[in-house]
Amino acid sequence: MTALQSILMGAVQGITEFLPISSSAHLIVIPWFFNITQGNINPLTYDVMLHFGSLFAVLFIYGKRFFRVVIEGLVDFRDGRGTDSTLFKMVIATIPAVVAGFLGKDIIETYLRAPFVAAFMLALVSILMIVSERINVDRSELTMPIAIAIGVAQAIALVPGTSRSGVTITMALLLGLKKSEAVDFSFMLSIPIILGVSLYELRHVEIQGDGAAIYALGMLSAFVFGAASLKFLIGYLKKHTLDLFAYYRIALALLILVFSLIPRV
Repeated sequence: MTALQSILMGAVQGITEFLPISSSAHLIVIPWFFNITQGNINPLTYDVMLHFGSLFAVLFIYGKRFFRVVIEGLVDFRDGRGTDSTLFKMVIATIPAVVAGFLGKDIIETYLRAPFVAAFMLALVSILMIVSERINVDRSELTMPIAIAIGVAQAIALVPGTSRSGVTITMALLLGLKKSEAVDFSFMLSIPIILGVSLYELRHVEIQGDGAAIYALGMLSAFVFGAASLKFLIGYLKKHTLDLFAYYRIALALLILVFSLIPRV
């Protein structure tokens, strides 16, 4: 992998991690399409660096609000109201993805990281995104059942092509949350997951020689493009629907299917 390819992959990670278009699908398709190999670096180390770049990006945008939720939740626990706090709901909502990650990681890596799976999930979630913008429901508060449902959606996002932000925001909208609240909870919920994955995978990190610059460029690129993408999405969804992203996903699904049927030379 060259320095330019590292910047490209970092940008892809940053943009697709936060826009509801599926980072996993793009990280499968882009290297496959451009024939990018990771022969001169440790791929697990590189993935960890990209995850840290994404983590710094979401903390840059949501860090202050996230830590306020944590502090308020701890105060609520001290006062005996902890189970009603947003912090407690976030903790419970994180459990499904943690369990699914530990139990299903090998299955996902072995059987589901395929173009056809990514294309199917891209299309399926796109339909749900379009539906969620068109149903009329009473606007609800973030209750524990809603938080758990969003957490289950986050676990499903482990399947390539799903999009963590896309499926969690969509689930929240289907259950009646205001879009602004759905977006905020979705991305704050991503912080413990990204942090946990990054710390868990640190055992694979091996940085030495010329590869250090490749890792650093990827992480920096993921941070810059991730923060910019998240800031854009928050502003965009204040005035627009998810439709644009849904149509893009459907087009990408069709493109993946077409190219997957073309023999590689």
